[in-house]
Amino acid sequence: MHVVIGVITRRRPTGIARLLASINALPNLSAATGTAVVTQVLIVENDETTSFSTPLHCSVPIHYALEPRIGIPCARNRVIAEALLLTPRADWLAFVDDDETVDANWLKAMADLAARTTADVVAGPAIPMLPEPAPAWAVQSGAYEQPRYPTGTSLPHAYTNNVWTRLSCLEDGAVRFDERLLQTGGSDTHFYRRLARRGHKIVWCDEAICREWYPRTRMTRRWALQRSYRIGATNAWIMRDLGEHGQLRCIWQGVRFIARGLAGTARALLQGRFAAASMTLPLDVARATGLTLGALGLARHQEYLVLHGE
Repeated sequence: MHVVIGVITRRRPTGIARLLASINALPNLSAATGTAVVTQVLIVENDETTSFSTPLHCSVPIHYALEPRIGIPCARNRVIAEALLLTPRADWLAFVDDDETVDANWLKAMADLAARTTADVVAGPAIPMLPEPAPAWAVQSGAYEQPRYPTGTSLPHAYTNNVWTRLSCLEDGAVRFDERLLQTGGSDTHFYRRLARRGHKIVWCDEAICREWYPRTRMTRRWALQRSYRIGATNAWIMRDLGEHGQLRCIWQGVRFIARGLAGTARALLQGRFAAASMTLPLDVARATGLTLGALGLARHQEYLVLHGE
């Protein structure tokens, strides 16, 4: 099984170096035998000119491309285009982010599940690594956590922070990252929902861990609330675009988030987790606001500039 690891980046040479160091540490990275072989690392820099002042180093070949059209979906589509042209041709395209590292068991865990499943997409967790000392509200509220599932769980979508996709299901060009979402984020959710709608099964691998390293600049309530709002607004846009749900369904989901926030705040107060209580309801209200305004076509947000500009 041949795997190419695809990464998009924008002005994060330190993050890329950290990611490549974790890839170098993977056991049997380029072994001739075994379940998986990483043939290349594919880096697409999303900028007009490169920000790498020194050469990138990895124990497997690095294929580098510069994508001058600014926007996450443009860069991700360039990764797919380059991956389809690489030789030897990989069986799987693995997406990870430039602010992440992969654990030592990541390659084996993903490859083992990919080998025994008929699914075309295998997704795994991205565990937040907060700078020390992190604010108590950030640790207790779960503001930076993502859902996790038992291995083998079927999912309706996936994210590019830790996902493998069979290259064969991308050959016809029918599904690409939607470039209408240049500045809003969510193009990965939209992409994998569309793949799923075409019959490509998505499954979860909980043992294949990536770690997302958050900078201190993101340890603010404003940033966390803005991201929660953006997720809600983007999900509403996606549901509208795919004709999955009407406005009332999005608004009803928003009501459920507010109810969840109220219940979570009450539990946190009873347990004496006052820092968590201070953010639980605001996070869910922000999500509900994004869903509601997104359902009405009134949401405005710029994910790429706001969240990826540090």
